[in-house]
Amino acid sequence: MENNKEALGVAEEYLTEMLKADRDEDYEGFVCRFEKSDLEDFGKDDFLKDTALMRDELGPYQRRDFLGALNGFKDDDRPGCLRFVWRAYYEKNEALIVVGIHQKNGIWYVNESTVSK
Repeated sequence: MENNKEALGVAEEYLTEMLKADRDEDYEGFVCRFEKSDLEDFGKDDFLKDTALMRDELGPYQRRDFLGALNGFKDDDRPGCLRFVWRAYYEKNEALIVVGIHQKNGIWYVNESTVSK
């Protein structure tokens, strides 16, 4: 994990931003770290449905514990992609959060954000 220290810091920062955007129902805030090409099938309506479902099933977000890092998928077209996993605690239940990031031209982008209960 030592080699991924910078990437973990980026993923933590981006996750914090995305969780705030979830809470505030702020689509633009949620997607600002994604490449536009990754958002073709994820619009504002999709985001609002997802956040409403998460609030109903999980309740408000409380905190998280970092669990570890995984390499990206071999068939992914993003060299050097890393995926970070947290155990998240919500008011009603717990879930796993995965955030995948990759670097392109010196800029880090999110390419995956999933919450699994």
